[in-house]
Amino acid sequence: MYLLREITAVRHHEGGLECAVRAVRGIELPGTPGCLTGEPLPDQGIETTMPNLPRLPVPPLDPREFVLRVSFDREDSVRITLAPRGARVLDEQPGWLGIVLDGAHAPTPRVRTTEDVPGRPTGPGTAGAGTPGTAQTVVHTGRMRVRLTRSPFALRVEDTATGRTLLRTGERLRQVAGFPMAPPVLATDSGTVLNLELGPDEQITGFGEQFGPLVKNGQRLRLRVEDALGTGTGMAYKPVPVWHSTNGYLGFLNTGAVVTADVGHRRPDVLGLTVDDEALDLWVIGSPSPKERLSRYTQLTGRATVPPPWAFGYWMGRCRYHSAAEMNEVGDTMRRHAVPCDVLHLDPDWLVVDRLNCDFIWNTERFGDRASFIAGLRERGLRLSLWELPYLDPASPRHAEARERGFLVRGPAGEPAEVAGTPSPDGRPRALLDFTNPQARAWWQELHTDFLADGVAVFKTDFGEGLPEDTLPADGTPGHHAHNLYPLRYNGAVSSAIAARTGRPALVWGRSGWAGSQRYPGQWGGDAESTVAGMRSTVRGGLSYALSAPGLWSHDIGGFYGPELTPELYVRWTQLGALSPLMRAHGLRPREPWAFGDRALEIARRWIRLRYALLPYLWQVAQQAANEGWPVLRPLALEYPDDPVAASVDDAFLLGPDLLVVPVFDDGPGPVRRRFWVPEGGWTDLLTGERCTGPGHVERTVDLESMPVLVRDGCWLPRLTVDETVRSTDDLLERPWQLHVYGTETGTRELTGFDGTRSAVHLEGDSVRAEGGLRLMDRAVRHGGPR
Repeated sequence: MYLLREITAVRHHEGGLECAVRAVRGIELPGTPGCLTGEPLPDQGIETTMPNLPRLPVPPLDPREFVLRVSFDREDSVRITLAPRGARVLDEQPGWLGIVLDGAHAPTPRVRTTEDVPGRPTGPGTAGAGTPGTAQTVVHTGRMRVRLTRSPFALRVEDTATGRTLLRTGERLRQVAGFPMAPPVLATDSGTVLNLELGPDEQITGFGEQFGPLVKNGQRLRLRVEDALGTGTGMAYKPVPVWHSTNGYLGFLNTGAVVTADVGHRRPDVLGLTVDDEALDLWVIGSPSPKERLSRYTQLTGRATVPPPWAFGYWMGRCRYHSAAEMNEVGDTMRRHAVPCDVLHLDPDWLVVDRLNCDFIWNTERFGDRASFIAGLRERGLRLSLWELPYLDPASPRHAEARERGFLVRGPAGEPAEVAGTPSPDGRPRALLDFTNPQARAWWQELHTDFLADGVAVFKTDFGEGLPEDTLPADGTPGHHAHNLYPLRYNGAVSSAIAARTGRPALVWGRSGWAGSQRYPGQWGGDAESTVAGMRSTVRGGLSYALSAPGLWSHDIGGFYGPELTPELYVRWTQLGALSPLMRAHGLRPREPWAFGDRALEIARRWIRLRYALLPYLWQVAQQAANEGWPVLRPLALEYPDDPVAASVDDAFLLGPDLLVVPVFDDGPGPVRRRFWVPEGGWTDLLTGERCTGPGHVERTVDLESMPVLVRDGCWLPRLTVDETVRSTDDLLERPWQLHVYGTETGTRELTGFDGTRSAVHLEGDSVRAEGGLRLMDRAVRHGGPR
């Protein structure tokens, strides 16, 4: 391995600077923590006076040159790129991997470079040079400052607006004999390591859809897209190399390579980031507000679009419905029980060859004429969601066509690569479509055309985690980047096809993802187990994902597999689903409300209707996701970053800025005691009207019919009246909204109607007036304070 040790030259380069950095060979000490190079021991900061210092192996210096670039695309963000001289990343634009969107940057601000060279030399061969020297290069904009120590090499990023050090490399962290335990940068045979020093109270969150505790300190995470086979395996469907620090920054590694994030796991004071690549391409976005950081990050990588209103209704699915008659019966039963529903989902039984294969050959034996089947669902007020994946079985005639035309991903020998990581029922090698080939991408997109013309509303873009890492993509993407980028390209291709062929914002229901996946809504949390633990880990996954890929994320109500779902857990999960960004029930076995008994049906129907009543509020929050880059489901710390407790809360969440949702993780019939954290301010229970004031913990006894949903004082909550006549969102689009006001506020705010028009809403006392076409009842309903 090599340790970066000294900046030997500095020059200006494209809105920043470029440094030549000398690296020397190093070793990890045998039997004791620490690293060693062949340089003189004093230059490395080794305590040569230690009486029990052993004889040390001395590796050859064998110096190599690396390039460090520091550039700014706006005042509050800095890009730090580090790679060996001649590495490909140094010749590429930021968007070369398809994560960063070219053209998303603001004009480059003015950059000044200053030198601070003290009288006492501090370089190699100088006694005491093992401690950070003061010969520095400082690069800064109006807000961000990067401080580079020349020798020994070290790096620090500061926010001049707050006076805080956002991050610094770990050169100060040593064991008793002075051997460095976290050298700033290591280049190894398998990748590049960046070691950052964790502050005493610093907490790290993010890294995508991780199903463990929200605060990642103490964890070691391997960011590789996997068919995780559940939410309790330690793997992730949608890892994202984006994290937040309570020091006040967001970090983003622009890579498709596997990243290992060791957050104080091996060394308690070190955030170690290992990229399985020769280069580091790191963005640091500084702001005390995590919402501002997400806004900047999504300017780089894209934001969610707002799907049609029907997407926010109730979706119903099952693995599997086996015929048109079965699905029509489900739709009819929904209507008989007066349960609002917008979407029925059809898993792979619509295909003739349906085992880990999608070739768009409709199974007329099971479902008849496709257009007639979809039209029948529309008569019931329902839309159709269809399953797909990007794999082709050799038993399908499409496989031969795709192979002959060069549309399949190739392995190292030039033959079609085989899907990895997901077992198949018959052992046949499934192939993968190569979305980096423009002709293959267009072919796949065209296969959707007739389906969309017949009225298919949404595609569930399942799987996408199975690309081997030794493939040869058509566009030359390095194979070690291609695996994690595959779901981004897959979902992007399907989203673009839907948008182009329907003229409306696209909607998919995707399982796999990577950095940038938020621009292709929505995603769901994969195959959770039908247990309390599965429900709990699902919420954690959504909260973690919200900080790295903010947009529309949801989950399968009831979980996908496992022990037979109890009626009580089904009710608890339905309550959670009703207050989630999107609402879909799905599993290996029935998930229809009437399958769990009369009491479960009655409670579930009440919560589903509540969701439809809140459709105008959900619509406003979705606009924020598109316009600001904020998630619909939010960790408490996103809105309350100064709350010392909020950062670690992962058993409750905010739906938008104003609704505090407290899921009840229980599968029993009786009332349970639920303790939860309430942030500062006044709060009113949405259903009971009960008041509380934060910050502080609150305890409630919650029966099966109830789940705490608290509304923040200051909220203007638009709602609809929903009764037994409402079949779907279509029945609500022309109804007037009623404004529910929490607190004593008056004045003017803006609301967006279902048609996208924005209206100024004026509130004086209880009197409401809208300008701009929005239909509002002329009297508001006041809650939570004196009139």
